[in-house]
Amino acid sequence: MITFAVVGHNEAALLSNAIEQVRAASLPGDRVWFVDSASSDGSGELARRLGADVVRAPLGKGSAVAVAVGRCETRHLCLLDADIESTTTNVPQTLRRALDRTAADMVVGEFEWPEKPFRPVTTTIWQSLARALFPEAIETVPRVPLSGFRILDVALARGRLPAGFGLEVHLNIVGSLDGRRTETADIGRYTGPVRPNPELPSDVAQAILDIAEARGRLDPSARPDWERWLEPVLALIAETAPEDRTRRNLLSQAAARPLPASGRPSRGHAARAAGAPAGAGPASAGGAR
Repeated sequence: MITFAVVGHNEAALLSNAIEQVRAASLPGDRVWFVDSASSDGSGELARRLGADVVRAPLGKGSAVAVAVGRCETRHLCLLDADIESTTTNVPQTLRRALDRTAADMVVGEFEWPEKPFRPVTTTIWQSLARALFPEAIETVPRVPLSGFRILDVALARGRLPAGFGLEVHLNIVGSLDGRRTETADIGRYTGPVRPNPELPSDVAQAILDIAEARGRLDPSARPDWERWLEPVLALIAETAPEDRTRRNLLSQAAARPLPASGRPSRGHAARAAGAPAGAGPASAGGAR
């Protein structure tokens, strides 16, 4: 049995697409949920009319997923962003089949998104920070590490989760560090709204640094240097339009700067951190890719 959790904030315009896919993929005994992250547009009422159970949750993607994890009574939880316009496959069905085929601890849906060819958070923040601090995690989800479509053993997410859009990188890293096996599944082409998401870059960066500090990969005394390294990268992401090649080059140069030293955590700190989960600041919920 699987709990399918469509997660969204104010997605009434698109919500039916995701829920219809889940209902087509579900089998007897499965749960079909809409995890309503503080919507004010009637998303919850629409989901209920479409046959989903509504799980009320606070604002913030990670916070919403934490509520779903806490309520989940099945071994596997399938998380799906609610902002689907169309996909070339049934996403939850494809993830379910991949889970059955691989028996992995987590299966992540990777996809083509022609409307959004420029993905600065992935190519600068994720690749730079994860490669330096968690080299074992960098290839866990090589194409779309911020994919909001995944099915996982719910135990993988039982620790404290970041509150915002750092959720996906947190799951990638924790799965890798804890010896969990992650597989990917091609879900084809995804079409969804391309929206400004000013919280996403910082949320992803903070989630990576939080785990690094908690797991003894980054000494707390060194963290301010990493925060300063991030400042021009975050500023350029906010200022760079996809078609602005000059700004994109500046962003690439900023991300290519040498990273600071991570420091050497004290033995006591490392021992405490070895099993400590990580958290992050609040953000709004929605698709993070």
